[in-house]
Amino acid sequence: MKKLLSCIFALILTAACSAQENSFKGKEYKMNDAVNKAEITLGFDKTENRFFGKVVNNYFGQYEIDGNTIKFGPAGATMMAGPENLMKAESQYLMTLPNVNAFVLEGQKLTLKTSDGKELIFEEVVEAQK
Repeated sequence: MKKLLSCIFALILTAACSAQENSFKGKEYKMNDAVNKAEITLGFDKTENRFFGKVVNNYFGQYEIDGNTIKFGPAGATMMAGPENLMKAESQYLMTLPNVNAFVLEGQKLTLKTSDGKELIFEEVVEAQK
């Protein structure tokens, strides 16, 4: 009986560690193939369900997660001006973010999927500082 309980405990511990390793919390990503060649970043707080990033302006907000579903709340942002093409890319991205409803995390690749079938693909760049 002790061996059986030890095996069950080991399996649960292994599953918990694997789930934590597959988390995007505390990580920062850069979007692949962003509109107008903008550099779009997306990061996740280590401890709270908060996101942040930068296009021209810094943006931030909260998200909810349940399994592989994710919902981004309204994003706040700084109000700096930039080149028109990058401002358009930023506006389009920030309008798309609330339509994200699912994600897939495969290694260092994070894919956000929208309700209308779009995919935003990000690659991990650094561990987030927040």
